[in-house]
Amino acid sequence: MADANIAGLRLTLDGVDLADKINPRFVGLSLSEKRGGEADELSLTLHDADGRLALPEPGKVISLALGWKSGTDVTVGLVDKGRFTVDEVELTGPPDQVQIRARSADLNGEYRKRRTTAWKNTTVGAILQDIASRNGIAAKVHPDLADKAITAIDQHGKSDMAFVKDLGSRYDAVATWKDRNLIFMPVGSATTASGATLRSLALTKRDGWSWRFTRAQRDEYGGAEAAWHNQVTGKKEKVSTGSGKKKRLKRVYASEADAQQATDAEAAKRKRGAFQFEYELATADTRLQPNLRVTLSGWNTTIDAITWLVASVDTTMGSAGLKQRITLESA
Repeated sequence: MADANIAGLRLTLDGVDLADKINPRFVGLSLSEKRGGEADELSLTLHDADGRLALPEPGKVISLALGWKSGTDVTVGLVDKGRFTVDEVELTGPPDQVQIRARSADLNGEYRKRRTTAWKNTTVGAILQDIASRNGIAAKVHPDLADKAITAIDQHGKSDMAFVKDLGSRYDAVATWKDRNLIFMPVGSATTASGATLRSLALTKRDGWSWRFTRAQRDEYGGAEAAWHNQVTGKKEKVSTGSGKKKRLKRVYASEADAQQATDAEAAKRKRGAFQFEYELATADTRLQPNLRVTLSGWNTTIDAITWLVASVDTTMGSAGLKQRITLESA
């Protein structure tokens, strides 16, 4: 007889295993993993009919591992989903329940503080190492981006969180804070920031239930252009990428190389994401993560021909078992 697919999870609070406290009270959880600058979000719902559940204080750190305890058509084992800092606790009733919400950016709040800092003649990796260090975490910067030269850049009145997001846009990179790491890697990269090979995924109509394909209307721009300040002549000059009407970037860059990097990234972003695909998987795979490459087959010539990237993964666990919905965008 085939083993039933049985989901499992492991939760710890500040390093203490919560199995004895959580298992009899567990109602459900949801986990949203994103590729953009936002932190991942965890929501945990527990019974509290006896009013004896100890509530975690905001700032406490929850670690989550999620996956399958048994099953014949799943990969058995729990996948580490990282650390989440509690930022909200809500009590509701009846029935009496506690909902705990937490985010993956388990920092001390300083990363939201506005700062003014300037860097000159440096690299992307060095800047991110500086930012990570002052937040007490590590920076994991992909080798393709770490040595990118920056002539000059200012963090003027922006938080570290906003500034890193801007850098991600400037280099068309995944820029996010997860599990006490500042991660910076090219969108669609075949390897992680640490150099490990990212798995790819092939899906058919047999692998899921409901799906939705969307084709977004492209905007009027076929490229981008940016100005840079020529230190020799004292004049502004321009660089551009793409064809047709070009989006003009507002910032004036310190060098031609900086300006060209920004226009190339803007053009890549505008080319990507013209198509979107949402898919409810029949069997959740907790190894899935944003930025993985996906191929689809069995729909039609348009959908099947597109190279897809995972933009977000939403996982739920409750009375209906372990469920997952992924959002893809064209690469």
